[in-house]
Amino acid sequence: MDKELFRKLASKIGITSVKVLSQADEYMRLSQVKCVGLGSVTATSKAIICLELAATSMKFPLDKEYAVKLSGLSPKVYSSNLKAVECMLGLQSNLGLRDLAVQYGCLEAVKVASQILQRYETSLPAAQQQDLDLSKALFTTAALYTACKCMKLRTDRKLASSSGAKKGVFDRLCAQFQKFGQEICNEASSIEKPGKNVQKRQKTITEMLETEGDEKLSTSPKRERVERTEEEETQNYEEWKRKILENALKAKPVDS
Repeated sequence: MDKELFRKLASKIGITSVKVLSQADEYMRLSQVKCVGLGSVTATSKAIICLELAATSMKFPLDKEYAVKLSGLSPKVYSSNLKAVECMLGLQSNLGLRDLAVQYGCLEAVKVASQILQRYETSLPAAQQQDLDLSKALFTTAALYTACKCMKLRTDRKLASSSGAKKGVFDRLCAQFQKFGQEICNEASSIEKPGKNVQKRQKTITEMLETEGDEKLSTSPKRERVERTEEEETQNYEEWKRKILENALKAKPVDS
């Protein structure tokens, strides 16, 4: 792109700093080599994207809304291409799993995502492990996204696009992670179940003991009444027998 046109675009979105312009120009030069295959990106939209990336890196304010309008792209397409160029140029700041989870509201998936990355790494040959950087946005985002799916958690749609990678690349990596995610979730489920059964069994035994105690309480007075009645009948019989004998002795004639 002509440098004069490049400067005019910069001024329209509020960028006048020579340092920012110089940095944006460097990004434009690198994008010609590294950012290939971006079908929806025109020379103008790529220039706007490079200007925004340069301004952001130097914390220089710009009119973001007008930048999107000048690019000729829809806000969604512009954001997607911005992430892609940022990733291809190696400018994306790699958020850790926890920071990424906080940003997208899925903290409960961090542990599973971390385990997915560990299992993925150990599944690779030693030579590949040496050159592997799991802190890159592509890996952390795919691991967190897969963990959420395995745990059946709702996720923000923007999580997948935040990787900065093409959809096909992201989907293929998620497919590989899916196997590890399912294994981890199944293992966690099998560990939890015995505990639940033990708790249920303990509850059942406790309930049985309580029921038995209640039955004893309900039948004890009745049993006491029955025993008391039998005892009274025995005493009455003995008293009756004694009186009969006394009367019989009194009625016996005295020998003369």
